[in-house]
Amino acid sequence: MQLLNVTVAQVAAPAIQAGLGAGPGAVQPVLAGCTLTYACLLIPAARLGARYGYRRLFVARTMVFTAGSLAGACARTPHR
Repeated sequence: MQLLNVTVAQVAAPAIQAGLGAGPGAVQPVLAGCTLTYACLLIPAARLGARYGYRRLFVARTMVFTAGSLAGACARTPHR
């Protein structure tokens, strides 16, 4: 799912940048931050999955991902 997410975000980056009226470097730090966050949470998520169940963690992660994507889609400017 992460590879799909990063690929979609990279392909959509020029359209996101144009839609928000952002400068040339405003979208790349956001994409890098998403990838870095994923990398940092990979091992703790595996441990939580082993402890609480992979299916339960997958459902929770999908819900958080959907909420985050929805919040990002509602952005009107590249700033907070």
